[in-house]
Formats: sequence, structure tokens, C-alpha cells
Amino acid sequence: MKKLLSDSQREYSLRAASFMLTLLGMWFLYRFSAKEVFLLADGDLQNFRTHARTVGEFFGDVDLTIQPEDRLNYSKSDPVVDQMTLQLERAQEVKLLVGGKTRLIRSVSKTPSNILADAGIRLFPGDSTWVNGVIPSPADEALESSPDFIRVESGKSFEVLVDGELQRHRASGGSVGQALLEVGLILFEGDRVEPDLESRLEPGMQVTINRARPVVILRGDKQFPIQSAASGVGEMMIAAGFSISGLDYSVPAPEEPIPADGVVRVVHVEEDVLVELEPLPFETVYQPLETLELDTLQVQSPGTFGVIAERVRIRYEDGKEVDRTLEEAVTVVEPEPRVIGYGTKIVVRSMNTGYGTIEYWRAIPVYATSYSPCRLGVDRCGFVTAAGTGVDRGTIGVIRSWFNLMRGWSVFVPGYGPGSIQDIGAGFSDRDWVDLGFTDEEYEAWHDWTTLYFLTPVPPLDQIPWILP
Repeated sequence: MKKLLSDSQREYSLRAASFMLTLLGMWFLYRFSAKEVFLLADGDLQNFRTHARTVGEFFGDVDLTIQPEDRLNYSKSDPVVDQMTLQLERAQEVKLLVGGKTRLIRSVSKTPSNILADAGIRLFPGDSTWVNGVIPSPADEALESSPDFIRVESGKSFEVLVDGELQRHRASGGSVGQALLEVGLILFEGDRVEPDLESRLEPGMQVTINRARPVVILRGDKQFPIQSAASGVGEMMIAAGFSISGLDYSVPAPEEPIPADGVVRVVHVEEDVLVELEPLPFETVYQPLETLELDTLQVQSPGTFGVIAERVRIRYEDGKEVDRTLEEAVTVVEPEPRVIGYGTKIVVRSMNTGYGTIEYWRAIPVYATSYSPCRLGVDRCGFVTAAGTGVDRGTIGVIRSWFNLMRGWSVFVPGYGPGSIQDIGAGFSDRDWVDLGFTDEEYEAWHDWTTLYFLTPVPPLDQIPWILP
């Protein structure tokens, strides 16, 4: 009997536990099946969890009433989805005074023209709106908050004759001055208005404005604003008490009319004359010296700079230099040239080489490179030299000025051997240079300093370049 009671209690406990788990599961299912909805109402953001199926049911659940004039970003029949954001703008009550009649409307807009449109009121050019009793405001500009009161004043048609130019306007101002301000006609000191600004504006009225011209006189860094009815610059300057003297001038000139922008500039002019001493460079001349060996230079006279005196006229406008003119230049000390003697004495020497003994009359250091018919540094081959010979060992290329003077001369290069000047190359701008010719099969790469020996016989003296170009 004791064992049967124990089994019965165990079965009861299991059924109770199962029932509790079922209730707990149903609660969790209900709890977490709810959808989260965000509501942004008049700038206040709240979040809710709801089992509502439509937007309308949701507002019923949260006990919020939506008026017909309110603005909602969803329809009431739209389904509610998880993480939905509902935006609600509540309409505000606005009092309107139009044509002497008052009415109340509700609108969500903060722009006066939209509020009036919601009320079926159309604005015409020249109509003005008074918002919360403030002076006429642009009807199409949004306000920070909904207005409480809007008054609409209907416009009246009238004409304005400004310096002979007829304009037609429409304004709601009660007086001439208010109407001119409303249509943007600014009056300046000295302007004449008929009828006067305090006169009542009547429909069809013509208003005449004769303007005094605003003028600004600029002098240096100062400005002098005035009002003037003068037609010319000179007349205006005299009336304003400004005189132009000496080298000063005005822009525009006194005989010209006042410019459309009303700006006249008076420029103060001063001139100064300076005498400046400048060095005059000396020349370098070369003289032959028979006692000096070839390719040797010797300074005979160092040379001295001369002196030139320059008279310069400097023009200043408003304190700034605008022109500097050289009026005269006089040489007060003549320069003396630098004289350099160059040797013309030719000495023939001999030297033993691997190619036998050579006799030479000139030896100069050169930078040697090498080339062959198909190693010219271009995308083609060339087998004929500038002298019309073939390119092989013994063909020597030089710069064009050397070629013109030394074409066909016999030379010798250590390590390369004898040759003759037969071709033209580009060379280097900072060094004396030769290009050593090879056939393509026997090509050797040269990039080094060496000595170029000019072999006997000595050319005629009138063909020798005593100073190498």
C-alpha cells in the first residue's frame, strides 16, 4: 500500500509540472510574439510592444485619438510590423482674419501659406500676411512653431515713377511709405517722394520718386559717402569740397559723368628721381701668344668693372610704387676687358705605343664612348658616317663643331689605336668627347676618360682651332 501511494504521488507531481511548463510556454509565446513599435509624436519618441494587427488597433490599444487634421505616416488599415516607426504630427488650432472675417482651422503645417491653403485661401501678389501680430512676414517661410493667429491684408494696385521709369506694383500697406517698403523700393537721404510717405495709399494711385544719387569718394584708404544730384564728376567734386591739384587725378576724369556704381576714386600722385650706380661688366678677349705652348692659357690682364649712372623716375600712387622709368644712363667709368693669352706654339712629340711610335702635335683629355652600326642609341642601324665612310674600328665621331674643323684628321687613342675623324655624335655639354667606332662583331664598350692625340703632319696654321669650341 505504501508503494502504491508513492506511485500516485509521483504521477500527480509529473502532471502538475507538465501543466506549469505548458502555462509558462504559453506565457513566453504570448510575451515574445508581441511586435515592437516606435511612436514619434510631436518630437517625443516612445516604444511599445503590441499584439495589434493594424495601425488603427495599435492607437486604440495605447488610447491615442487621431484627429482628421493630424498627419500620420501610415494609414490606419496598414498592418503593424515589428520595429515599425509611426510618426504623428498633431494639428494645431490657428485663428485666421481674412477680409474682416475671423475663422478657426486646424493644421499641422508651420508655413503660413500652407495653413491658408488648408483653409482654401489663395494668396495673390501684393497680399501680405501678419503672423501673431508681427509686421508682414514671408508667407512661404516655415516657422519654428505653429502660429496662433494669421491676418491677411489684400493688396492694392498702384504705379511708381522712379526717375522717369514707370513701375507697376501691388501692395497691402495702408500708407505710401508702407507700400514702398513692402515692394522693396528703398528710399535714400535726399530722395523726393510725391505724395508724401504718410499719405494713404489708394487703388490706382501714382507715386513719383526723384532720387538723389549716392556717391562714394575714395581717397587713399578713406571713404567719403555723399548724396549728389550732379551729372558730372567735376561738378560733384566741387560741391563736395574736394579739389584735385598737382599730379593728382580722379577716376573717372572730372569731365566724365558719374559712373553707374557711384564710386569715384581720387588718386594722389608723387614722383621721385633717383640716381643709381650700377656695375658695368667687362668683356673677355683672347690674344695669341707665340711663346706659349698650344692649349695653354695665360691671364694677361684681369679686367675691371665699369660704372654706369642711371637716372630713374619713380611714380607713386596713393603711396605705392606703380612705375619706374629709366630716363638716362651715363657711363662714368669705362670697363677694362680681361685679356687672356692662348698658346700658338706647336711642339711635336713622339710616344711609343703598342701600335709603334707615333708623332703628335696636340694631346687633350677626352671622355670616350663607343658605337657600332647597330648600336647608335636609336631604333635603326646606320652603316655610313657623316663623311661618307663605313663604320668600323678607326672611325672617330666628334661633336659637329669639331667635325666641321677637323674632318679627316688623324688621331690616336690609347687602348683603341689610330683612327681619323669621320663622324658626328651628340656629345656631352660639360666635357670634351669622342665616340670610338667598331663593327657590330668587334664592338667594345667604352665609357672612360682617355687622351686624344692629334698625329702629324701638322695641319696648315689657318685651319687649326687654337681654342677648342
